[in-house]
Amino acid sequence: MTSRYLYEPQSRILLWAREAMRYPQPGFQFRSDAQGIAHERDGAIIGAVVYDTWSDGDCLTHVVSDGGRRWFTREFCVRAMAYPFHQVGNRRITAVVSEHNAPSLVMCRKFGWTQEGRLREAGPNGEDMIVFGLLRRECRWIGPAGADIVAPAAA
Repeated sequence: MTSRYLYEPQSRILLWAREAMRYPQPGFQFRSDAQGIAHERDGAIIGAVVYDTWSDGDCLTHVVSDGGRRWFTREFCVRAMAYPFHQVGNRRITAVVSEHNAPSLVMCRKFGWTQEGRLREAGPNGEDMIVFGLLRRECRWIGPAGADIVAPAAA
């Protein structure tokens, strides 16, 4: 079993993530500033994190998988957090999750995100969307290991 982390080609990563999301509204696209990191196993992408809607110190974060649970390894998590916090220099990242997406809600809470609000009826099916934030200083997944990953990620 061969596992590797992809930073390129962005077109492949973003297409895979968009299709794997199975967004209920046709025509969903990430914003034009989207950047992704993918976990590939035996030549197939099994998970990705996509960042878009960049602003001064923040971005939206989308976590997508093939449905399996073993793709979000510690190393992938460090890489996923090193990019916005170490390489880009963000102070925070934001995730907006459907109130009906129990696995994502559990993941956000388990990985240290703070629930910051609720967007009433803002989801694609009229459901509430839950807003989570993660500050760089609160992120337990980065540190010296995250800084070491920045150079390979930028290459």
